[in-house]
Amino acid sequence: MPMIADDTSKILAFARQVGEPQADPASVARARNWLDEAGRITADGLALLRSLTDQEGTRTVFRIVQ
Repeated sequence: MPMIADDTSKILAFARQVGEPQADPASVARARNWLDEAGRITADGLALLRSLTDQEGTRTVFRIVQ
């Protein structure tokens, strides 16, 4: 999978994961205040990018308990 260098692209990729399957990622990002109406990154968007960067080296393991 190629690396996404552009911060706006990172936000849109994340929005694609958290939005409804048919939803436009830019609309999802604007609704969550990650991007403004002009497509610029907001303070919330910068916070999202910091959170995503903090998790880059993290791996999660889930175990099913029956």
